[in-house]
Amino acid sequence: MEWPKPFDSAHAEREIQRLDAPAQTLVWTAPSGTPFQLTVPPTVYPPKEDTDLLASVLDSRRLKPGTRWLEIGCGSGALSLHAATFGCDITACDVNPMAVAASRAHFADTGQDARIYEGGPGPFGDGSLSQWGGDRLYDVVVWNTPYLPLSALEDGVLGPMEEAGLVDTDARGLVQRFFAAVADGRLLTQNGVAFLTVSSKGFAGNAQAWAWSNGLAARTAATTVFEDGERLDVLAVWKPFSNAPVTHLSVVGSTNDEIFENASLVGTSVRSDHQTAGRGRRQRAWVSPQRAMMASWLIGSGKGLSHRTLDQLRVGEGLQRLVRTWSSCDSECVQLKWPNDLFIKNEEGVFRKVGGVLFEGASKGSEHRVVLGVGLNLEGGSDAGFGDLSDADIALDAAQVHAAVHALVASLFESVRGLGLDSERAPFIEPAVLEGIHRLGPVFYSDRQVDVNGLSETGGLLVEGLVDPVESPEGVDWSSI
Repeated sequence: MEWPKPFDSAHAEREIQRLDAPAQTLVWTAPSGTPFQLTVPPTVYPPKEDTDLLASVLDSRRLKPGTRWLEIGCGSGALSLHAATFGCDITACDVNPMAVAASRAHFADTGQDARIYEGGPGPFGDGSLSQWGGDRLYDVVVWNTPYLPLSALEDGVLGPMEEAGLVDTDARGLVQRFFAAVADGRLLTQNGVAFLTVSSKGFAGNAQAWAWSNGLAARTAATTVFEDGERLDVLAVWKPFSNAPVTHLSVVGSTNDEIFENASLVGTSVRSDHQTAGRGRRQRAWVSPQRAMMASWLIGSGKGLSHRTLDQLRVGEGLQRLVRTWSSCDSECVQLKWPNDLFIKNEEGVFRKVGGVLFEGASKGSEHRVVLGVGLNLEGGSDAGFGDLSDADIALDAAQVHAAVHALVASLFESVRGLGLDSERAPFIEPAVLEGIHRLGPVFYSDRQVDVNGLSETGGLLVEGLVDPVESPEGVDWSSI
């Protein structure tokens, strides 16, 4: 596509005049209560609400003495100064030379050591990776990304330097480039975590699925909503279940059984090309075409563990987003059927099942284990009476799909130091279920058509006229499938 030209001679003249304006002096107080006096030159991004949101997830749980830290787009250096108070080993960079000068001056004023470079990741190389610190691995990477889309420029510009801090003008997307770099083994240590800002006015709806597609786990760590309705999230990104094995076997009886019998580390995953005894809900046979992604995960091991219908829906809603991201079809073609199935509409306009989610719990010795199984038909589903991903113009092999789903599962269930479990998608699950009922229904329960008003806390259907939620799909019929 042809990108618009947002800056004309008048904008350039205004930017030159802005450089002659005086610097502003302000005090930014970190979440720890430490105040920092900052001198912020013109064109340098000062600490704002997005800075505060990022700082809110950066505390002693994540920042330990010696933690290798990289801040991309450091602006005034506020976040890096905050990290330095915890004893972190600081590297920071910014494409704006005025920001580099300001950050260096602030560190000199506080007597803290830091490497602060001019440059950063982008669509074009500007010197070597070492110019901005991209040639090293870090325990924590922070980037208050240019999270607004290019269309934001249509409402007017502030100036080239300031717009560079707010608007992503990269046709591919800077965040997608960042994910690809981490997936390629750069920037993050094996157990490192990156924290990125994403906006509902930009790419927030796709960011997690983009990360998963690169084999990276991603979880919402903090959220704020502005007066105009814009939602700003901090997305935490890491390498999923980095210490747990991922195994591929040609043939097994059941991948769930394989995990029950042999897995010891949470996050362990087994994928198989063929299951001789695969099963779905209530021990029904799990029939798959020749090309399918069939895998299982050890989700938890210990006493008192349980799983809920809502957990199936969380995985199912994630699969729906992932498949929609991969597909060039309209989003309405990929639907979540309560409580654990994924359907795709084929060229004939018929919805067919392409995958399913199954949680099972069992005891081994004194421990109770929870295992998750996921199956997705890749091709040839119609031969077995099902659909497959090719119905949505998706051509991926089982290894690629497994890596993405592995990242999705970690995003939902992996325990990561300094991060709570992701509950932010809960408000999005109910709309996904209701959309599925609209597309695949009407729904019948006990042989009568019913209206579903929402979900219970555990994921059951709230049916109008019934006191108790419907917790089991037995007795629930769908008129369009």
